[in-house]
Amino acid sequence: MKTGVIVHGCNLQIENWRHVAWGDPPDHMGRIPQGMLVAHELDAEIIVFGTGASGKPFQFGDDPEDELPLREAEYSLKYLQEYFDQLASFAPLHEKLGAVGSPEFELARGNLLRRIVLDVESQNTIQEIENAATIFLEHGMEEVVLVSSPSHVVRCLRDAAALFAEQPRFHGLRHRIMAVPSITCYEGSTPGDVVVIEPPHRPDRHVLPTHRRIQRMLELQQMPNAEVVSLIEDFDDLLQRYEHRFFGDGQA
Repeated sequence: MKTGVIVHGCNLQIENWRHVAWGDPPDHMGRIPQGMLVAHELDAEIIVFGTGASGKPFQFGDDPEDELPLREAEYSLKYLQEYFDQLASFAPLHEKLGAVGSPEFELARGNLLRRIVLDVESQNTIQEIENAATIFLEHGMEEVVLVSSPSHVVRCLRDAAALFAEQPRFHGLRHRIMAVPSITCYEGSTPGDVVVIEPPHRPDRHVLPTHRRIQRMLELQQMPNAEVVSLIEDFDDLLQRYEHRFFGDGQA
């Protein structure tokens, strides 16, 4: 089984990028170390780092002039190259790769780094998956593994399933899509904060397409920030009215 792994990009301007993308040893693995663990365990032939949606200078050493402007995928790869030895400080990777400097560790270093392909063109998650899937098809991959934060990977799986169903050229990949969450989330969030709105399907509940309303609301987030804030405040007022009606004064 030929496996391709996507390590989803992480916007370089978010709060605490290092925690989300890299993590904190020994147990809190970010997207990049989690991707390396999955790729090593499955002997992935291609590892795609995406995307080009944000950019940031990479600092070499202490000299401010030693900076290189990089896109998201490039920055992630450079970070991995510079700090590869620190992968051994994560307990699951130390168990799999061995100690730094050991033959096993150095073999893994070469195998993983040489299999990484960069996507610096995509600007969002769906484009990231499409570009990676195109690369996988070109190299005969049969299985796709998505790696991202718990607060993002659910949407990655949704987007991959939708894309592979809609585009005939990706139909062969529909049967083998896996999603693996890292341990670290966006700052201040947990896996339990993710909200999934499924289409109505239970006969004992209403059949109104609530998910369509939520989709429309999310699309409106492209409005100017002040308008988005106003929308959310109006929505919150509406929710409070119904919460008061349903729960009463005690929980309104």
